[in-house]
Amino acid sequence: MERLASASALSLALAACAAARGGPGAEAAIRPADLGADVTWLAAPERTGRGVGTPGNGQAAAWIAERMRALGLAPAFPEGYLQEFEVPVGVKLAGANALEVGGRALALGTGWRPFAFSDNGAAKGELVWAGYGITAPDLSYDDYAGIDVKGKVVLVAAHFPRESDPASPFRAPRAYSYGEWRYKAMNARDHGAVALVAVRDDWQHDGAAPLPPFGGSPSSPAGLLAVQAAGGALGPAADAAALARAGQEDGRPHSRGLGVQVRAEVGIERVRARTANVAGVMRGADPALAAECVVVGAHFDHLGYGGDNSLAPDVTAVHPGADDNASGVAAMLAIASAFEARGPPARTLLFAAFTAEEMGLLGSAQLAKAMPPACPLAQVQLMVNLDMVGRPRDRKVFVEGVDTARGLRAWTAALDARPPALPLLPSFVGDGYGPSDHTSFYAKGVPVLYFFTGAHADYHRPTDTADKVDPDGLSAVARLAYRAAESAADAPYRIEVVTAPPPPGQGGAGGDGRGYGAYLGTIPDFGERSEPGVLLTGVRAGSPAEKAGLAGGDVVLNLGAKPIANLQDLTYALRFYRAGDEVEVVWSRGGERRSARVVLGERK
Repeated sequence: MERLASASALSLALAACAAARGGPGAEAAIRPADLGADVTWLAAPERTGRGVGTPGNGQAAAWIAERMRALGLAPAFPEGYLQEFEVPVGVKLAGANALEVGGRALALGTGWRPFAFSDNGAAKGELVWAGYGITAPDLSYDDYAGIDVKGKVVLVAAHFPRESDPASPFRAPRAYSYGEWRYKAMNARDHGAVALVAVRDDWQHDGAAPLPPFGGSPSSPAGLLAVQAAGGALGPAADAAALARAGQEDGRPHSRGLGVQVRAEVGIERVRARTANVAGVMRGADPALAAECVVVGAHFDHLGYGGDNSLAPDVTAVHPGADDNASGVAAMLAIASAFEARGPPARTLLFAAFTAEEMGLLGSAQLAKAMPPACPLAQVQLMVNLDMVGRPRDRKVFVEGVDTARGLRAWTAALDARPPALPLLPSFVGDGYGPSDHTSFYAKGVPVLYFFTGAHADYHRPTDTADKVDPDGLSAVARLAYRAAESAADAPYRIEVVTAPPPPGQGGAGGDGRGYGAYLGTIPDFGERSEPGVLLTGVRAGSPAEKAGLAGGDVVLNLGAKPIANLQDLTYALRFYRAGDEVEVVWSRGGERRSARVVLGERK
């Protein structure tokens, strides 16, 4: 199709389509009572939090598929409504697991346990006290200064020194990552250690706590053996409380060799499970435009019984995920109902319920890689994403991605003004990247709109229940999203995607996303990868990565002195460096190894 010559022409054309078609009759099919009922079913305790690998995830997928069939949507895939694939869902002990300190074996489960991110294998070496395992040049602190841990086993404590001191520099939000176990393991690896033994810093807390049970979410191996031991199980020669005393007094490192031999052996199996995206198709009515499509999507998975991503990490209970994201699924189905009431638009519609979003956008990444025959990726006019849209406060709804196509901002603003008036106050954000499924599409050159009503105190907690969702507010957001999908599907011209630098203070997506540390501007591929390195979908316009010559399809292998085996490594490296640092970035393109010097940018 011919593209529009100007942004203003696009706005006028889309507004004309909106006025000519659809309207109040179709929107009347979006009923608050129906939305509330759908949220209640999806967020019921019987759905087990819809976590991948739990019974509720499969129940929800089957229920959504049946709803799509009842709405008259055709199966999107040759095999039906489901696009099945495997994802990692957990870990279990398998094979040999042993830890000996000074020739004395510790009891697995009560005396020690592996971390889920540990490598498999065996290691032995002298035990070295490395304090809190922190190297923080910006804070003039380094537990590894003056010691050589190459080929040795390091003993580190949780958190950071003088944790209760309000003046501690480690209490600043930017220093938070220094207290993470995985950071401590990767820092030990980068200093040449073959294994890490971690202990809880009971001396900074009230009483000793038992070891947590082995388990948790699957995670890429950290590059060395990593285990946690009970504080009193290591013997007097490795008494962490005594070793930490000097640092507690003066706040400085006091690392040293302990003359104790350690032997560790770890065997972990990463458990996988099948899950599925669910998608249905409404064929376009215009033969000249039906080959193009509009995607309306929402993820249906949540956290199951909690786990590493829960903000109530010590609670094992169903996390209902009513707002996150039963609300989005209910809105997506309501939009399909509205189109059923008005009839097919000019272009084809693809309604998609994504799985495994909470595991890193795995479901949308899978769909973007293997789109159904009726909706090839190159023919997608617009992707509309609904994630946490059930609790608008003060009538506010965030609409992100309005600068991802020419004229899209003005057109989106006009949708809210279209009668009948909606009880909403839209707040527009230009950027097309963010922590939800639209990122998988914008990274591949598709314009996007992301609807979101904001975070709240129940986010990722067992208290995100259906009774807290506002059906009237959810209905209003669904109507606004319906108008966006309808106008894009009936537009006489193809929307032209825009790739632009992020707004000030925003740093991108995924491992190079918003947060603390330096900014490179890479856009990771969120799918699974077995080979070392981070595969890129693309790079941000005007970013340090683009200036260095990186592009989509490249695989990042090193950033400065830091090896990059996975997304966690890239996040760690970017947190280690600071804006203005000049480092070498190494990547692979088609099997050819390349490198360039890059000055890292600022992330605010």
